[in-house]
Amino acid sequence: MKKEKRDVYQVTGNIIRRLELGKNKDADTKAILAALRDSIGRPLKEADRVWPMLFESLPSSFLGTKGRETYEEAAIYSTLQIYAICMQGATGNVIVDYDMKESIGKSLGTGRRSDESQALDRRFNAMMTAVTFEEFIYHLRHMIKIVKSKVVIPINFARLADDLFWYQMGKNKDICFKWATDYYSSVNITGEDTPEKKEESSDVE
Repeated sequence: MKKEKRDVYQVTGNIIRRLELGKNKDADTKAILAALRDSIGRPLKEADRVWPMLFESLPSSFLGTKGRETYEEAAIYSTLQIYAICMQGATGNVIVDYDMKESIGKSLGTGRRSDESQALDRRFNAMMTAVTFEEFIYHLRHMIKIVKSKVVIPINFARLADDLFWYQMGKNKDICFKWATDYYSSVNITGEDTPEKKEESSDVE
């Protein structure tokens, strides 16, 4: 059976919407978010507190049958862990943006406005050259923590899960190229006008 990429996007979006509705007032949702944060660094087969919420939300075509995580499970599980990190604490803010068309590279790039942009760039480059999916996710989690503590960032978590699925499917170079494009073009670090801005200013005058 062909696995359509929109399925990962839609399923993740539905889960995030449910979590968003209950994150501030529902004890069960708070417990789920805590369980997701506690599961970081563990394979899904060892995250038994997460199983009920995750498996009841996934279509049967996403579920592994031989005791191994499917790419869909790994992508959505990793995304939900990152969402749980984003919802923790009062430092920094994350806006869940379902309509955001750019990749999470755009979101991470907003952190380059700070005086620690070079350190952030080094972390981003380490992520881009990761040799395993686990290493890639490790760097992504750390970047999220850094950026959200400095600026308000929008994230389309459904888009993130979709990208993580295709990363595992052999499209890692394409995903990294898109993220890098969005990351480095997200903000003009020097504060100088771009050629397009200069042209617009001349037209106004």
